Amino acid sequence: MATGWLGKVNDWLWQTTDRKGVMKDLADTKWDWLRTPSGLKSIISLALFVIFAGPLIVWFVDDGIGVLPVLLVIAIFGVWFLLRRAVRLVADAPDEALDERLIGIRNRTYLTAFRALASVVGLVGVGFLVWAATGNDAGVITATMSLTWPQANAVVWFLYGQIMVWPSLALAIAIKRRKVHL
Repeated sequence: MATGWLGKVNDWLWQTTDRKGVMKDLADTKWDWLRTPSGLKSIISLALFVIFAGPLIVWFVDDGIGVLPVLLVIAIFGVWFLLRRAVRLVADAPDEALDERLIGIRNRTYLTAFRALASVVGLVGVGFLVWAATGNDAGVITATMSLTWPQANAVVWFLYGQIMVWPSLALAIAIKRRKVHL
């Protein structure tokens, strides 16, 4: 019983599209301007800027009233939305919405996205360890960190942006490199 309930909660939390939405988007031409080589290059560049440079801007620029963190959140969700349209929702689709070829593409995309996410988080972890080790005082590693509200937002939205954006970003990069055709 608990497995069924937890499965439904998991589907509700993580299923961002359904069969009807995928079928509609696979036939929709409204977003074709995003699927051109220049459109893909633009959205990929924008996504990389938002998920990497955006948090740095929020971290280092304290605007006093907190507009920058809100703009970062809006930018992350905007890039996520545009990337999903550029890849026709395939990266987020459930199995029943895709044929065998698209399921394989989606699964390879998630492997690539997981590797990219693991690399980013791993580098952040190594950076944190180096930072903590350089605070060495008489052989004892002590690290004290205090964050402002914008800096805390920068950290949280950096991680959340990475998690949200990488699956569709990995697929968009594969399409741009002509390794995948939807």
